[in-house]
Amino acid sequence: MLWLTGCANPLQLQRPPADQDLHWQGRLAIKVFSKPVQAFSAHFELQGQAAQGELVLSSSLGTTLAHMQWTPASATLIAEGKQQHFDSLQALAQATTGADLPVASLFAWLQGQPEEAAGWQADLRELPDGHITARHVEEVQAELKIILDR
Repeated sequence: MLWLTGCANPLQLQRPPADQDLHWQGRLAIKVFSKPVQAFSAHFELQGQAAQGELVLSSSLGTTLAHMQWTPASATLIAEGKQQHFDSLQALAQATTGADLPVASLFAWLQGQPEEAAGWQADLRELPDGHITARHVEEVQAELKIILDR
């Protein structure tokens, strides 16, 4: 698993077109129930869509931990001062978190749409209060918690 520490330089990537952006920010926590259990939490800013967008993860002190950007053709991660390229956002998410996150479904969940994702159960009941919890219940179990800023 890639541990997201250090500083990233977000100026190396171009931003997605502003007219396509949806925007969310808040805190997220991911726990992967592997051996040993792996856990990560950070402040996040997410904009765009499942097909094209950008995600910036920051520490509680405001240090950029990772900057991710994706298009239909590729995905890029800048972390620890290094830039890595992936074939897809799904591959980037897997390499970064250690979990097979349902990225397309996550965008639907953030919009209040209860989209199905293979192996994942999303609880959107607290979305009006800015809370989403999703659990991966197959193979390697994982939990994703999101608290949106209001």
